[in-house]
Amino acid sequence: MVDATTPPATRWGRRDVLGLGLAVPVLAACSVSPAVAPRPGTSGASAPAVTPGAASPAPAPSVPAAATAEQALSVLAAAVLTGPRRGDLSGDQRRLLTFLRDVHADHAVALAGADPTTRPTTAAPSPSAAPPNLGKASLADVLKRLARQEAAQAAAHRRAATAATGLAALVSGSLAVAADSYAAALGASDTPPVSAKKARRPAALLSDVAADQELVAQLHAVVFGYQLAIGKLKFTSGARRRAVSELAATRRLLDTRIAFLLGRKAEVPAAEPAYAPASPVRSAGDASRLVRGMQARLEPYVGLVLAAAGDAGARREALTLLTSTSRTARAWGAPLQAWPGWPD
Repeated sequence: MVDATTPPATRWGRRDVLGLGLAVPVLAACSVSPAVAPRPGTSGASAPAVTPGAASPAPAPSVPAAATAEQALSVLAAAVLTGPRRGDLSGDQRRLLTFLRDVHADHAVALAGADPTTRPTTAAPSPSAAPPNLGKASLADVLKRLARQEAAQAAAHRRAATAATGLAALVSGSLAVAADSYAAALGASDTPPVSAKKARRPAALLSDVAADQELVAQLHAVVFGYQLAIGKLKFTSGARRRAVSELAATRRLLDTRIAFLLGRKAEVPAAEPAYAPASPVRSAGDASRLVRGMQARLEPYVGLVLAAAGDAGARREALTLLTSTSRTARAWGAPLQAWPGWPD
């Protein structure tokens, strides 16, 4: 019996799905380019004269624009928490803004590191951003401002993900999905839950065929899980109608990925004879929790496909799938994630 709700790191005992602890090759991201000063005697800003025989001073390293933008979002969230409208914040809003302050600072440091694909916790130089002037703006206006900036950041990361390759594409894609979810959360009538900080783990870089094989294996389990959940949801409920629609979408996706593998003359993983949910599914509440867990745990498998994509079109397709998977998980009550699509 296969546990359809176990995290990817342990789900497949016979093959470590995300390559944790295995010697799987990874792509190294490009190091940050230093800022170059004008040569003496050229137009532009004046440069100090160089004494003959003396070594030229090393140029100061620059902070990537994406890291500065993430830090600006962290600073804005912090300013709302401590600003003139802090007394108007609900407990849930404070929790969300604290989460955004912390995760954007985490993102900024990772992007400023020499190799963002390792998501480092320190970087030199450290990204910085000036505190915003919130003035007399209402809380609603300030939250809308933050949501707009989150949406703009999501768009910027989507462009970067399409242009990048390997794990660098997954870094940008993960941050695009994260910012997209944060923008939605800021405009939601019910503030969604947030995830706790987790230990960082390395991600594997598989071939596109291997990544799709892992995804197909998981989609078989998801189809089974939806069938089980639908049987426990009230027939006339909106949750059941949504689950039926999502089951149909999952089957279409499964057919598409199987067709890809067949086109590459690759082995297609078969469905297991049976799947065992981590917890019994006896009620509508159990069914909702099952679907929520399946969709949330599916994200890292889609992340594998994004990292393995061989061209811009495949990356856009995988990023769209990662975004929709994240949105589906949150629609069932899954918490916001710091790094969607990673094995954390």
